[in-house]
Amino acid sequence: MIERRFILKDEMGLHARPAAMLMMKMSKVLSRVEIICKGERADGKDAMSIMALDAVAGDEVVFCIEGPDEEEAMQAVELLMNQR
Repeated sequence: MIERRFILKDEMGLHARPAAMLMMKMSKVLSRVEIICKGERADGKDAMSIMALDAVAGDEVVFCIEGPDEEEAMQAVELLMNQR
């Protein structure tokens, strides 16, 4: 399992567009993707679950990825999170 922490930079946080982009990337991986923010957990392959975290700028989000392609999945998360 790989775990990485990010601080959200985008003022809107994980709103509809970034949640959808993240879901689209993660839906292509075999690994389990979980996002944790403020003690709440979300399925990284479900945009509604991601948006329900209500994560905003300055919040810390933790990505936990476990599975056969976890390295590649985390690289995709890092690219996306570093753009925001």
